[in-house]
This record gives sequence, structure tokens and C-alpha cells, in this order.
Amino acid sequence: MSQYTVLVIEDESLLGESIQEFLSQDYHCVLFENAEKAQQWLHENTAHVIVSDIRLPGQSGVDFLQWLQQKQINIPVILITAYSTIKNAVDAIKKGAFDYISKPLDLEELDLNIRRTLQNQQLHEEVAYHREKIQSNHFHNYLTGTSTSSQNNERIIQRLVNIEKTTRETPSVLITGETGTGKGMLAKHLHQLSPRAKGPLIEFNCTAVSESLFESELFGHEKGSFTGATCKKIGLFELADHGTLFIDEIGHVPLPMQAKLLKVIEDKKVRRVGGEKEFLIDVRVIVATNVDLEKAILEGTFREDLYHRLTLIHLELMPLRERIEDLPSFAQAFLNQAKQKYQCYAPELTEINLEHLRDYPWPGNIRELRNEIERGVLLYDGAQLDFEYLRKLTAKRSNGCTNQEFILFPSEGLDLALMEKLLMEQAMIQTNNNVTQAAKLLRISRDEMRYRIQKHDIDLQHMRGWSQPIPAEGINLDSLEQTVLEKALEKTKGNVTSAARLLNVTRDTLRYRMSKYSL
Repeated sequence: MSQYTVLVIEDESLLGESIQEFLSQDYHCVLFENAEKAQQWLHENTAHVIVSDIRLPGQSGVDFLQWLQQKQINIPVILITAYSTIKNAVDAIKKGAFDYISKPLDLEELDLNIRRTLQNQQLHEEVAYHREKIQSNHFHNYLTGTSTSSQNNERIIQRLVNIEKTTRETPSVLITGETGTGKGMLAKHLHQLSPRAKGPLIEFNCTAVSESLFESELFGHEKGSFTGATCKKIGLFELADHGTLFIDEIGHVPLPMQAKLLKVIEDKKVRRVGGEKEFLIDVRVIVATNVDLEKAILEGTFREDLYHRLTLIHLELMPLRERIEDLPSFAQAFLNQAKQKYQCYAPELTEINLEHLRDYPWPGNIRELRNEIERGVLLYDGAQLDFEYLRKLTAKRSNGCTNQEFILFPSEGLDLALMEKLLMEQAMIQTNNNVTQAAKLLRISRDEMRYRIQKHDIDLQHMRGWSQPIPAEGINLDSLEQTVLEKALEKTKGNVTSAARLLNVTRDTLRYRMSKYSL
């Protein structure tokens, strides 16, 4: 028997019993012959759907609907109506009924209406869940720092909010920054300040789903549109209607999906997979990435037209080490939040605490800072908050292998485009194809490692690898390209043409990358 309860109110005994017998195959079905008994039952019980005849002895179905609204009992109602009372049913829908079905009653059609009602109710619950999740998150409030970059971002956000209040226009926003810099928090901050704050904020991480499910997740699908599509699915764009859709790790969107994503953003219309009807949507799109999208365009893995559409507004979050003046206010805010979260005491931060925090490079950025402050509160032993051990971590990192030490530039040069692939292969060879350990060797995330393995089409059975082992302490893959460029330019005494030849790239490509690294 289904977990769903259907309450039926029908005064014609034969019809009521037929409905109950039919629905009891799939639901827990409760039957009453008048509204008054149903009201008594609802004082101590609840139902997922109510099916009620409009014409009843005593209170009518419309009276019963109004009683539910007065009591704030939010259960969807399907009305049963004779042909002569269809107008009454339509009026009742305007007053809050979900749907109606006319006599002579088709039980299969009634079952279909109930299923559609339950699905709609589930959709509303999902939206309510997302809102509740946002409101109950201890760390959902964005922290505005005092650094120049933080203040610039705040000015842009205030400008966007004012534009939306005046014109209802919502240009798309791209947020970039290293992992842990607070891209998700900034997206929530923009949503909460905007007129869309009462609408849903739906989050989607592009690394969390397989390529085959992207279209269905974002746009939804109709029942039977593909193998396994046993029911209709509402996509995230529809779920985010009148609100915000935050797409994280946009650099991982499969290339075939990018054209479809661009069309939906431009046209503000979405069509479910297997569907014929287009739905108008009113959604602000915010995307985020720590991938260099301009580099991805040159490599052919990201569409230039989508990039330009997404970068109408570009908010860049600098690493914490480059805006260290923000650290004291962030640390204090995280300390207050942790004390409230765990309902425990911890002393205020001292100047010595802040000195230890400022001296640490924070490779995990704001997320790492929050975790360290939280750990300090949890481990507080009554003496003082202790962050001195961070200096030992800093010393340990500084003793590791640097890119300059690892890259021995050969006289014949090296293939810049091939370099990353060979290093990826070398890391996989050294770790026996352990993605997590290989990612640590290259100092990137596991998701980023998986993405780059797919991007370079690495065959794990036939890997060539780098010309030398990667040291156990690892190397910084993301900054390796800059090191190689510097060595090539140093070797050629700044001659761009010769350096490009050494790196097996065009002169224009080298000039672009020199500009990117301010060389």
C-alpha cells in the first residue's frame, strides 16, 4: 500500500465505495459521506490529497474548501462535479482548489489527477526545502571584507540590485576564484539582497552529475522521453522560476550542452526533454568556476559565445592570501558563528592569534579559515585559542618541491599543450591510478583531476608519463604553466618568437598567456 493518504467525501454510497475500492489498490483511502465527518477526522489526522463532491448534504464541497483555508490546512483538493456545476468547480479553482473532474466519473482519470496533484505537491515541498536549507545555514550570510577587491564586488552587487528593482532586468553573473574563496556565499548574498529573495535559490554543481543527465537535470523531461523516464521530471530552470539558479563549476558543462544552455539563457524559455511545449521562465543565472574559461576557449572545450553571455557581470574573488586585510573580520565572524552553533564558550581572538592566522598562506582560502576557527572552538581547553601550529604547516609547505626546481627546461624545448597531460599521466602512474592520491600530488581537487583526465582523453592502460617522477611532496600543477613560460622567455632572452617555437605554440597564443600571467 502507498504511503499516501487520500480522503474522499462522496454522499452517493455506491460511487463512494467504488472510488474507495479502486484507490485502495495504491493508496490509503478514507471515505466519508459528508464534510462535517471529514472535518472531525482532520482534527486528529491528515491526508495528502482530498477528493470531494461539490454537492453534499449540509456543507458543500466549496464550503469545505473555505473551511480548510480558514483553518490553514494546506491539503490540495480535487472536486467532483456534475456537468451542470462545472462553472461552480471553475470558480472553486479560482478560490484555491487544485483541480476538478466531472461525472460520469472515470476512475483512471481520477487516479491520474491524484498522481499529478501529488507530484505538484512534491515540487512545492522541494522548493520549500531549498528555502529552508538556505535560511537555516549557519554560514549563509556573506561576509563583506574591507579589501579593495571585496568593496568593488559589493558595489557591483548593489548596482545590480538597484537595476533589478528599477527595470526587472537580471543580467547573468560569472563568479571566479580559487576553491574555497566563497563563490557560493557570494551567489547567495546577491540572491538575498535582490527582489528575488522570496523566490527559490536552486544550486547545481556540474561535477555532481554524469554527462548523460545534464539536460534532464537542468531542463527536465517528459514521461517516456528516454529509457528510464518513468515519470515527468521538473528541471532546475523551472524549479528556479522567479528566483535564482546558481550553476557551480560551469567549466565542466559538456560541450554539446553549452549551446542549449546558451539558448535557454538568451530566450528565457525552456523545453523539457521529449516535450513539445516551451515554458517561459524568469530566472537569474549565476555561474561560478575556478577553471580558466579563456584558456578553455582556446583549447576548444568552452564556447566563446556562452562565455560572453555569462560574463556580462564578472565578479572575481581574490585568494585570501591576497586580501589578508579581510582576515580579522572574517575570523571574528566565524568565531561568533561557531560559538553559537556549538553553544559553547571560547575567548575572543588575541593579536597573537591574528598574527599566526595572517602568517599562514591559506591554500584552502575562506573555507579553510572557517574550518580552522571552528576546530579551535571545538578543541578549546580553557586556556587560549591556539593557532601556532599553522606556522609548522607553513614551514612544511615551504620545504616542498617548487615548480622552479621540478621543471628542468630541455634545450630543445617542450610541448606546452602536451605538458599537462603527461604530468597527469605521471601522477596516475605513481599512484597506481588512484585519483585521490594523484590529485594530491598535483595539488588540485579530485573533481578537477577527474575533469582533466576526461579533457585530455587519458587512456589509463597506455600512459607515457613525464620524464621524471613527481616528488612525494607534490607540485603545483595550476601554476606550472607560468613557470614554463618564464623559463622559455629566460632561455630566449625575452624573444617571443623563439620562446613560442620552444613551447610548440603560436606567437599569438604565447602573447595571450604572457598577458594572462602579466609577464
